[in-house]
Amino acid sequence: MNTPRFWAAWSLMLALCAVAPAQAGGAIHRCQTSDGMSVYTDAACASLDARPAPMSAELVSRLAMDPMTPSMDSTSLRNRIAAVRRAPQYGCARNPRQLTMDLLGSFAMGDINRIAESFHWPGLRHRQAHEVMRRLQQLSRQSLVDASFWPGSLAGTGSGAMQLTFAQPQRVLELGVERYAGCYFVRF
Repeated sequence: MNTPRFWAAWSLMLALCAVAPAQAGGAIHRCQTSDGMSVYTDAACASLDARPAPMSAELVSRLAMDPMTPSMDSTSLRNRIAAVRRAPQYGCARNPRQLTMDLLGSFAMGDINRIAESFHWPGLRHRQAHEVMRRLQQLSRQSLVDASFWPGSLAGTGSGAMQLTFAQPQRVLELGVERYAGCYFVRF
């Protein structure tokens, strides 16, 4: 396993983990199965019939402190994320990567209305929409440190999952992803 490709992949994984503050998991996610077993994966927890769970701060810190990993403070990270957020006049997220960046940027700006732009609203009744806004308001007060899209099992449908990792309190939330009218949106 001493191949250059292995070490390049390992370095990339560590770099992805270190981009977020010490509480974030990065590209590797911890999932918990129904029997209580922890699984570490680079796939969506739902694909393993498991639910997302936060990684221990010790593990994430060890990954982030690796000497091969570049460091970045959280203020610098938030500024860089906010800078890549798509301007509203450019419409909706046309691919999952843009949806991911929109969510990261919206949370970095702390703007509930921009977060709500990424939500799938069609078909919701008035009471349901109020509940969604209440939940989004609660989420907007938390510090989002990572967002990762995982494609669904049906290729070409645009469905999948978006895992959001929050710092305080440390937790992982998995949302569904819908493709609607050529755009990508999250849903509870």
